[in-house]
Amino acid sequence: MKIANLLPSAAADSVASLLRVGVGVLFGSVILLAWAGLPLDRPYVGYGLASAFVFQLAVRPRRWELLAVLLAATTLVVFSQVTFHRGRPPLEFVECFGLLGLVSFSVLGFRAIWATGQEREELKSILVPAAAFTFFSLGSAKLLNLGGLLYPRTLDLYAYAFDGSLGFQPSFVIGRLFRNHAYVGLIGSFTYFSLPLAMALLYAGHLRRRKGTPLFVLELFMLSGLLGYFLYLAFPATGPLYLAGPAFPRITLPLAVLRKLVLRPVALDWGIPRNAMPSLHMTWALLIWFNSKPFSRLTRTLAFMFLLTTMVDTLGTGEHYLIDLVVAFPFAVAVQAICNRVVPMKSRNRWLPILGCVCLVTIWLVLLRTGERVFLLTPAIPWACILASTVLSACWLKHIVSAEPA
Repeated sequence: MKIANLLPSAAADSVASLLRVGVGVLFGSVILLAWAGLPLDRPYVGYGLASAFVFQLAVRPRRWELLAVLLAATTLVVFSQVTFHRGRPPLEFVECFGLLGLVSFSVLGFRAIWATGQEREELKSILVPAAAFTFFSLGSAKLLNLGGLLYPRTLDLYAYAFDGSLGFQPSFVIGRLFRNHAYVGLIGSFTYFSLPLAMALLYAGHLRRRKGTPLFVLELFMLSGLLGYFLYLAFPATGPLYLAGPAFPRITLPLAVLRKLVLRPVALDWGIPRNAMPSLHMTWALLIWFNSKPFSRLTRTLAFMFLLTTMVDTLGTGEHYLIDLVVAFPFAVAVQAICNRVVPMKSRNRWLPILGCVCLVTIWLVLLRTGERVFLLTPAIPWACILASTVLSACWLKHIVSAEPA
C-alpha cells in the first residue's frame, strides 16, 4: 500500500526531471546560436552580455564557480581566436567581454533550471536583466535604423546652428582633442561604448542592497529608451560627425556665416541612426548618477565622474551636439519622477518635476526649429537659455530626490 502511494510522487519527479533536461537542451541550443550569431564585436552587445558576469559577482558566487567561469571564458576566447580569427586580426576587447558574459550567462542559466526555491528566484533576478540589457541594446540598434527610412532628411543643421550660436562649436573643440591625442580618443571611445557595463553596475549595486529584484532600475533605462525613441522621431538628427563628414572636427562655420545661412532639413544616409536629440547616453549617465544616492560617497563620486566623462565622450566622438546634452537633463529628471515609487503621484514633489521637465523638453524642440535667428543675435541668449533650463531641472530634481529615503 505504501509503495502504491509513492508511485505518483516518483512519476511526477521523473516528469519534472525530463522537463528540466528538455529546457536545458533548449537553453544550450540558444547559447550556441548566440555564440555563432550574435555580433559580439558590437560594443552594446558585447558589454550587454558581460552584465551577466557583473550580476554574478554581485550575488557573491562560490569561489570555485567564479574560477570555473573565468577559465571557461579564457578557453572560449582562445578557441574563437584559433577557429574563427585564424589569419585575421585578434579578437577585440569587447568580444572577449561578450564571451565572458556568454559563459557566465550559461552557468547561471543551467543553475536556474535545476535550482529550487529562493536560489531560483535569486538567479532569475540576474538572468532577466542580463538578457534585457543585451536584447534591448540589439533591438534598439535595429529600430534606430528605421528612423532613416521615415526621415531621409534630418534637422542636424538646426542643432549645429544652435551650438554655433554659443560662439564656438563645443563638439568640434573636444573632437580635435580626441583626434590630436590618440590615448584620449581611445579612452573616450571605451567609456562611451561601455555604458551597458555602467548600467549593469548600478543594477548590481541595488541588487546587493535589496531583497528581491530592483525592477525600478530596469524601468528607468527601458522607459527612457522608449520615450527617447519617440523624441528621435520628433527631432531626427544624427550628430556633427555625420553632418560635417571629413571636415569634423577641423573646420567649422563662424557665427557671421551662420547668421546668413538658410536653415533647412538636410539629406543624410538613411543608414545613420537618427539618435542625437536628446542624448540617451547622457540621459542614462544622469540616471546612474541620480540613483547612486543610496551608496557610499566614493560610489557617488565615481558615478559623477562617469557622468562628466560621458559629457566629454558624446561631444568628442562627434555623436552629439551640446544642445543634445542640455535637453537630456530635463528629460532624465522627468523619467526619474515618472518611475519614482516612493512619492505619490498627487504629491507636488512628483507631478511638478514631470510637468515642468516635459514642458522644458517640448519648448526646446520648438525653439530649435523656430528660434534660431534669435539665438544667433548674440551668444548671451543661448547661454542664458541653457542656464535657465539647467537650473530649473536641478530644482525639480531636488524636489523628487529629497522626497526619497536614502
